[in-house]
Amino acid sequence: MRYVVISLCVFATACTSASPSAPTSALPSAAGTSAAASASGGMAQSGSALPFKGDLQATEAVDGSQHHLVGTGNGSHLGRFSYTADITVDDNTGDGVGTVTWTAANGDQIFASTAGRILVEDFAHNRITVGETQTITGGTGRFIGVSGTISVERSLDLLTGATAGSFAGTIDMGR
Repeated sequence: MRYVVISLCVFATACTSASPSAPTSALPSAAGTSAAASASGGMAQSGSALPFKGDLQATEAVDGSQHHLVGTGNGSHLGRFSYTADITVDDNTGDGVGTVTWTAANGDQIFASTAGRILVEDFAHNRITVGETQTITGGTGRFIGVSGTISVERSLDLLTGATAGSFAGTIDMGR
């Protein structure tokens, strides 16, 4: 059956009257481009807000009001990534602001500013849940000109500094 489908595709392609006006490539046809782009997370149309989601885990080190996170995760448009954040936290309110860098496996980066707060306090178990809103401010490589918003929710163990959670939002590739 596979050979019949392949043969029909080859036949249909050979019978079209349009001649190629540019060199051909191994990329999918226009009909399959959006599905392939969604699966790979690599392409976006101009002005399109694409879903951006995944999970992350990190270690949060505290030095006074300065919080430094280093971690990893897996997400759309990034695949496996590394994550760093430098956040200044108000000790009285628990609110924080700072900067974040998301780095894809190939080294391309997304930069964001972040503002967060404590959503749930569970001091009896030395845990809090933190919510952050990140505003994408730019990037490198395929993320040059990127913009968007990311919501992060993560649980933090106050004794060990281990934090894990998920993120969701939109990313506009700016092309």
